[in-house]
Amino acid sequence: MECYSLFSGSSGNCLYLREGSAEILVDAGSNCKHIKDALNGIGTDLASLSAILITHEHVDHVAALPVLLCANPVPVFCQEAVAKEIYYGYQMRDKPKWAQVFAKCVRTVDPEKEYEIGDLVFSPFSTPHDSVDSEGFVFQEGKLGVATDLGHVSASVRRGLLGCENVVLEANHDLEMLWNGPYPYHLKERIASDNGHLCNADSAAFAAELFAAGCKNFTLFHLSQDNNTPPLAMEAYRETLRAAGAEAGKDYALRAASRREVTRIL
Repeated sequence: MECYSLFSGSSGNCLYLREGSAEILVDAGSNCKHIKDALNGIGTDLASLSAILITHEHVDHVAALPVLLCANPVPVFCQEAVAKEIYYGYQMRDKPKWAQVFAKCVRTVDPEKEYEIGDLVFSPFSTPHDSVDSEGFVFQEGKLGVATDLGHVSASVRRGLLGCENVVLEANHDLEMLWNGPYPYHLKERIASDNGHLCNADSAAFAAELFAAGCKNFTLFHLSQDNNTPPLAMEAYRETLRAAGAEAGKDYALRAASRREVTRIL
């Protein structure tokens, strides 16, 4: 399996995976040109995509979706509530062509069932986030697990990710930076809530559980530009895993996905 983060953060989230003949995107944030350029940079293109998986309907995860589908109408896998929200959103914005193309492409999925896209096998699992619905994905029966937006580590997230060899996990904010930062109070509350975004400390604490269950490769995802930094997030991981007897670079690999640059994961 190959996996790259193309973009990560509130300006756009997008992962690329290749397994055998299957090439997919997880989410389609940013815009079509940026995704096209990023794919060209890793030796592939839009026409080679087999499918797109959508975690949820927020704009930083779907902004490029309609233009991508107009260029290459591949299957789009997401939960039913998310599909309806995206479809009616296009209708409300007077984008009937987008709605029509999306309706032809969408394939709804249920949490914890297994699906196949060519050589790629995946299972969705529910994640707690303030969207109409939200999910993460496990690929190749635990080769890779992805959870991009979650307010806390729920039972379904634990079931999904424990036992995965490689994990892409949100580490959105440093709590001190968030509460002392420039955001309005209601937005700080939303981010820090159980249906908001995962802080560094909680992400790192779960990483210790994942490490104990066999994960040796961590990619920190969806870092806030205003309320976090890659050094802060990675140090939270190093400290927590050091307390569990593990050293970065020796016992596990650790990286933070770049906001706008391609980051190799696998």
